[in-house]
Amino acid sequence: MALHVGTLGSVIAVVFVVLLALVFRWMFRVPRQLPYEVAQIRRTVNQLRTVVVPVVAAMSSERAVELACRLAEPQQAQILLVHVVEVPLSLPLDAAMPKQREAGEVSIAVGVTICETHELASEGVIVPARSAWEGILRVARERHADLIVLGLDAKSRRPGEELSRNVAQVVRRASCEVLVDRPAAATIEQVQPAS
Repeated sequence: MALHVGTLGSVIAVVFVVLLALVFRWMFRVPRQLPYEVAQIRRTVNQLRTVVVPVVAAMSSERAVELACRLAEPQQAQILLVHVVEVPLSLPLDAAMPKQREAGEVSIAVGVTICETHELASEGVIVPARSAWEGILRVARERHADLIVLGLDAKSRRPGEELSRNVAQVVRRASCEVLVDRPAAATIEQVQPAS
């Protein structure tokens, strides 16, 4: 029996061998080794499970939710949207403050919508407290938050201050990581509609 090799058969055989070689090369490729320090840092960022984001009716708050979602997406972490109702010292902590609660519900609804666009689980919480930073830290502690993302609003700062009082207290006292988003003035001007 004579073996007859045709041109088409030779071409198919060569293509098959080349494709097989490429598949083996891809399968047995050893990934680049990361330095120990880099691997450690990547592991700590990959451990995000719960991210707390304080929300108010401000663009800086909405940006903080968006930033938190982008950080939480790879791990499918839960976003906890917190609105703190600041109760004056002259009232008891359980005082009914319907306007403030309603504003909180609106802010949380906007945050939930942002989380839904990223297909992330979110939960809204309205917390009464004497100051915003106390309420934020209490929720972060009770829910074992891995990260707090704060939006820095230029209007809430006094002239000459880098951080508002609430942001400074959260940064100083938090037992977890804190990320503060301060957008550039040009970014804010681009988003705001012209009058």
